[in-house]
Amino acid sequence: MNLDAYTLLVFLHVLLFAYWLGPDWGVFVSARRVANDELTRDERLRFLTASVEIDVLPRSAIVLIIAVGFTLSYLGGFAKISEGFIWTWWALSAGWLLLVWFTGYILVRGPLRDRLDRLHLWLRHAVTAFLSGLGLYSIVTGGPVSDRWLATKLILVGVLLVGGSVLRVIVASWVRELTAPAETVPGSAGAIAKTYPMTRRLVYVFWGTTIAIAFLGVAKPF
Repeated sequence: MNLDAYTLLVFLHVLLFAYWLGPDWGVFVSARRVANDELTRDERLRFLTASVEIDVLPRSAIVLIIAVGFTLSYLGGFAKISEGFIWTWWALSAGWLLLVWFTGYILVRGPLRDRLDRLHLWLRHAVTAFLSGLGLYSIVTGGPVSDRWLATKLILVGVLLVGGSVLRVIVASWVRELTAPAETVPGSAGAIAKTYPMTRRLVYVFWGTTIAIAFLGVAKPF
C-alpha cells in the first residue's frame, strides 16, 4: 500500500470533518438546556459555558480543514496556487488556531481576551471574504480554482463562517443576559427567549450546508 502525502492528507481531511461535526451535536444539545427557562440561571450559565468550551473543537477543525483543503488542491492540481501560498496559509492558520483556543478556552474573560476576540473576529471576516470571493471569481473566470465543484465548496465554507459569526453574536447576548442581575432580564423577553428559535434554524442551515460540502467533495459532480 502506497501512503503518499496526498493520501494521508485526504485521511486527515476526513478525520477533521468528523471532529468538526461530532462535538457540534454537543453544542446543540447544550444550547437547548441554556434556552430552558425552567432551569436556574446558574444551571443555564454552566451549560452555556460548557457549550462554548466544547465549540473549541469544531472551531479548531474548520481552521485545519481549510488549510488541508488548500494543500490538497495544490497537490492534486485542482487550483493554480503556489507553494508559497500554502506555507503562508498554514502560518495564518497557526495564528488563527491560537486565537480560537485562547479566546474560547484558555483565557478567562478580561481585557486581553476581549482584544484577542476582536482580532479573531476580524480574521474570521477576512477569511470569509477571501474564500467567498475566490470561489465566485473562479466560477466566473475559470481560475485560479479550475474545478467548479471546488469553487462552490469555497463559497459554502464562507457561508458556514458567516453563520458561525452570527451565532457568536447571539451567544454573546446570552452571556450578557445570564450574567446580568436577574431582575433586569425578564425571562419572557430576554435575548435567549427571542433568539433561540433563529439559532435552531441557523444550525439546520449549517448542517445542510455541511452535507452539501461533503457531497461536492466526494462526488465532484461538475
